[in-house]
Order: sequence, then structure tokens, then C-alpha cells
Amino acid sequence: MGAVKSNQNLNEPDKFISRYGGVPVIYVESDDDHYVYGECWFKDRLSKVEFRPAKTKCATDGCDAVCNAVSMERRAGNPAWGIVDRDMLMSKELWDIVCETDDDAYEQSKPFGINIKVLCRWEMESYLADGEALEHIQASLNKKQQRPLCDVFHELLEHCHILIPHASINAVLHRYKSKGVGDGFTNRFSNQEDVTTCIQKNTIPKLPSTAQSDYDIHLKSVAEFDLSDGTPADKRVKALLRRIHGKALLERFLHVSHNIQVDVRGLLANRIKEKACIPSEIDNFIEYVAGNPDRV
Repeated sequence: MGAVKSNQNLNEPDKFISRYGGVPVIYVESDDDHYVYGECWFKDRLSKVEFRPAKTKCATDGCDAVCNAVSMERRAGNPAWGIVDRDMLMSKELWDIVCETDDDAYEQSKPFGINIKVLCRWEMESYLADGEALEHIQASLNKKQQRPLCDVFHELLEHCHILIPHASINAVLHRYKSKGVGDGFTNRFSNQEDVTTCIQKNTIPKLPSTAQSDYDIHLKSVAEFDLSDGTPADKRVKALLRRIHGKALLERFLHVSHNIQVDVRGLLANRIKEKACIPSEIDNFIEYVAGNPDRV
């Protein structure tokens, strides 16, 4: 992450405890997530909660490590919570929840227990794909005037639609235990049709014969996260980011459309904080944990 500062005390939680007197811990998937939560978005709440990468407890990163870290802490009698990406649901093949478009029903499902917050969007980067922040940074780096936000969100919506086949084929590849296509897979294409043609010619023929029908099902499922044509583009982008891969969207917007080749995720996180647009879904969870420090 371009703006991430090293944290020399990352693997020394005792120092944190002595500083803050012991506060509830929220485990996250990676150092990058730790930076966004602990050093950008919620640094003003570090007297009430502590963010730790799961590897400080389990020696590995990722969603499983978060769940294991929280479980170990709670068995020891320590208040602990976790935050994992929506893509963990796919890794566990919980397809009904993966495909749930009703956010209330999704939030109530709690597939990994009440102490694990499963993000509504696909991954952390899906929250950094904020139209205003992206435009602010690209205009600054490219020394251009910022465009109207409606234009920015229309561009993002086009990218989201191009990425529907990308999300769909990755679901199929996971189902068949094959390596997924990368975040930059669609960067060479300017429309959804060309992405689909490439997948149909080069990817699906290498899979079992049932893969085509599975792909068609996932195409329909991912597209159902979109809202109607009359809905403002910003709302449609946010809705699609529940299934579109956030890293892939950032790749297309930054690298393909605006020729920004440096990692700006840290800049995006700080911009979102500056304009007080931290997603309420995450903010509410942090507030809940901070307000229930002794709940084990």
C-alpha cells in the first residue's frame, strides 16, 4: 500500500495493552487492512479499540486466521471481534449468502458467529472505490481539474459492468478448484462483450462441461446486484461493489483510464476520512465494539 507506514510495534501487543490499559481487540485480515482501520479511519478511537492483523495471533494472514484468532482470544476469556471480506463466503462455498442482495438479510445471517463482521462489499478495496476520493486523487496526480461527480460515477459504473464476467468466472473457477483470473484480467478490454468472448474461448473450455451453465448462473446472479436503469449511478456502483471485485475496479479506474501506476490506497483511505465518508456499515460495527468492551 503506497502510503502505509511501518508499525514497529505490530508484533508487540503487550506494549499496546500497557499503553491503553487493555481494550477489546478487532482482528483484521492483513497489514493493509490494519493500516486503513487503525491508522486512517479509526485512529481517533484507539483508546477504545485495538486493531490487529490476524497474523499477530495465528502467524498467517486471511479470513480463516481472523476467525481463528477471535476464537482463541474468546476461549481465553478476552473480548475480541473480527472483520472479514465478503469473499470469505465464496471460499467457504456459502453461495446463498454470497448471492444475497437484501442487505438486512445478509447482515442477519452471521455465518461465522456474532463476533465476526462480514463486510457487505466484496473486499476492503471495494470501500476505497469512492468516486469523490478517486477523482480527487487522479486529478491531483494528473494535474487536471476535477470532473463533476456524476461523470465519475458513470465511468465507474461502466467499469463495474465490464467486471461482471470477471466476478462470475472467478466464482466458477473457485467452484472447480482452479486458480482465479487476476485483478488486471479485464484491463485490456473496453467492453463487457470482449471480456465475455475471451472467457468463453479461453477459460471455460478448459473446465468440466458443466462450467458453461454454472457461468451463466453466476452472470445472472452478479448482474442482479445492479439497480434499475433510472437509479443514480453512484447508488448502482455501491450496489455492484457487493459482488464486483474492488481491486479490479481500482485497477481499471486508476491504471487503465487515468494512467496512475502507483499504489494510492492509503491516499484513498485518508481522503475518505477527511471528507467524513467512512462507510456507516463499518463505523457502526466499530462503535458497537467500543461500547461493549467487556462483552466476551
